[in-house]
Parts: sequence; C-alpha cells; structure tokens
Amino acid sequence: MKVGAPVIDYATGTTGAFAISSALFHRERTGHGQHIDISMLDVALVLMGSHITGHEWNGAHPKPTANRFPFATIGAYQAKEGMIMLSAANLRQQRRLWTALEHPEMIKRDNNQRLDAFAAEAALLTELMLARTADEWEEFLQAHRVPAGRVREMGESLADPQLRTRGLLHRHKAVPGQRRSLTVPLAAFKFAHGGPSIETAPRRVGADTEAVLRSAGYTDDEIALFKDAKAI
Repeated sequence: MKVGAPVIDYATGTTGAFAISSALFHRERTGHGQHIDISMLDVALVLMGSHITGHEWNGAHPKPTANRFPFATIGAYQAKEGMIMLSAANLRQQRRLWTALEHPEMIKRDNNQRLDAFAAEAALLTELMLARTADEWEEFLQAHRVPAGRVREMGESLADPQLRTRGLLHRHKAVPGQRRSLTVPLAAFKFAHGGPSIETAPRRVGADTEAVLRSAGYTDDEIALFKDAKAI
C-alpha cells in the first residue's frame, strides 16, 4: 500500500543534512570544501537496501504485499475494539507470543516453518484477537515481552505524555500572512548543551526572491523586468 507520507522527500532532506554535516567535518579535518550531489532516486534505493542486497545475492525480486508481512505474527489485527499491531518478528518473540496465547503447538523452530504456516497462523490470530480490546491486548502482550501496540490516530499520538516530555514539537505563535499559529516537528534528537532549535517562522512564498537575485548579481532593473514578465 502507498505510505501516508512522502517518505522519499523527508529522507532526502535528512540525507542532505547529514551530507552537509559530513562535508563540514571534512573541511575541519582537511581545510577543503565539497560539492554535494544528492539524488532522490539514490535515496529511495538506499531505503530499500535490504531488498537490493537480497536481489543481488540470490536474484529474488521482492513483490508487493500491501500490509501483509512474511510472518503472520507481524501485522495489524482487528481486536474486540480497535486494532492491535503485533511485531513478534524473531523466533524468540514468536515463541513468547504463542506461549502467552496458550497455543504452544504453533511455536516454530525456524523461519521457513513460519513462512509455510502463514495462513494457519493468520487465521488463528484473527480469531484470537477478537477476544479482547486493543488496549487490553497491548497491556497483556507487553507484560509478556511481546512487541505489540494499539493502533492510534494522529491526534492521540501527539497527545501522548511521552511525546510531550520530548519537546519534539515547536509552536510558532505568529506566522507571516497567517492569523493562526503553526506547529511543526523540530528534531528527533537532543544535545546535552544547546541543540537544534527553530528561530524563525516559515517565510511567505517569494519573500527572499529579490535578495537572492541581487546576491547572484542581478540589478534592480533586471529584477523589475523579471517581475514585468511574471517570471517572479
């Protein structure tokens, strides 16, 4: 299924930031600057690194599977109320899952057995998950050291106490051209001293066009011609 957010766009920005940091570190070490070349196609392929490695190793072509994972113990299931996401990925986790669910006969010795038993495991999990609410399953399974979590909507996720203590979100009280405040994510990391911050609100479209053109050597008359031609 298509993911809900433009992942490649975000990952390209993150890659760009890391590339700039690396170039600055290189300059500090060597005194030489860098020209950075970033491709969104390259970023997309890097995000599929495990699939590329698998294909180059054994020639296998990954196939679209929508929300279906290779193992039935990884996936979203409808609970009595809400949906529960299971992530019993490895052999130890799937053993703990089936033990907690009191179905030791479903425990597999290797991953090939898990692949072969996908349909039977999925059918049983579909039935079992309806016995409790997603909240109840989350508490129960986590208590048994099985990775699982209730599927939450965006608003509920943003209201989570853990997120509030992290300081991930930054609220702009005033935004040029807008009467409302604007909240944006800041950064996914912290420093012991200082660290990432947002100092200014988003600029209006074209707010810095003239300044950029002047820095590139264009005169005021030339910029006026661009405006007359509606090029800017």
